[in-house]
Amino acid sequence: MIEIEVPEIAVLDSCFIIDWSRFRKRNLIEHLFNQVYIHEEILDQLKSETSIRFIVNLMTKGKCKLYQWSSNDEYEFELLRSEIISNSRIPELERPDILCLIMARKLGAVLLTENIGVHRVVQFHPRYRGVKVWTALEVLENLIYKSILQINSIEEFITIMHEYEEDTKHRFSEKRIKQVLSRVVKWLKK
Repeated sequence: MIEIEVPEIAVLDSCFIIDWSRFRKRNLIEHLFNQVYIHEEILDQLKSETSIRFIVNLMTKGKCKLYQWSSNDEYEFELLRSEIISNSRIPELERPDILCLIMARKLGAVLLTENIGVHRVVQFHPRYRGVKVWTALEVLENLIYKSILQINSIEEFITIMHEYEEDTKHRFSEKRIKQVLSRVVKWLKK
């Protein structure tokens, strides 16, 4: 049986928000997490009415809060940025991406992002190895596990996945799809 452990808190980065806000089932995310956090600099990156409306809606419902950045966080940013630059296995990250990593680590939250560089930090940086990072595919998967999205077959999950891809124009990699489908199949058999 698959152990389901969904963190209560999430940190949202701009690439995740921009894609997720276009998904027809976008409001389900507010049932997956008790609280989501966003940094002010992430807000500055949002330009589309759809993504801004999505965040405003979460804030109005009390589900999304602005993270209070501190001088200790800024020190950690400078340190982590220099460590990322000196590690050839990690691609360069923009400031908002690093801010989200710091927030997720400090809050014990899952970081929702599509950024490959963020995944590499978690893979190769010793202080950040414990940070959970999910893409939209893992969010969809966990919506199923928590019975927020009800399915009775793997075909139903595939349909939801295709709806996401259609709405957002974001394509999941075949390798990752196979990994998630394998876990969902095991969960359906429980």
